[in-house]
Amino acid sequence: MTSQSVDDGMRQQVREIIAEEIEMDPGDLDESASFVDEYEADSMSVIQVFGRLERELGVVIPQEEMQNMTDLNAAYEIVGKYA
Repeated sequence: MTSQSVDDGMRQQVREIIAEEIEMDPGDLDESASFVDEYEADSMSVIQVFGRLERELGVVIPQEEMQNMTDLNAAYEIVGKYA
């Protein structure tokens, strides 16, 4: 499943969750910008994003995927894969 399989509503939810956790405006997030390198998100922020995606979107994502959730496009792809 690719990021295109995530509908617009879910994409918006993913964007909003991530923006909130890294304390940015959702519109300011670049889909390919690294959470850690470009937005200075720490590992706790990434863990919080991961947990909120599972809770709020009702998906179960294997923990090993956490290391792959490096940017917004990767988050869309991962959520789409397990949704």
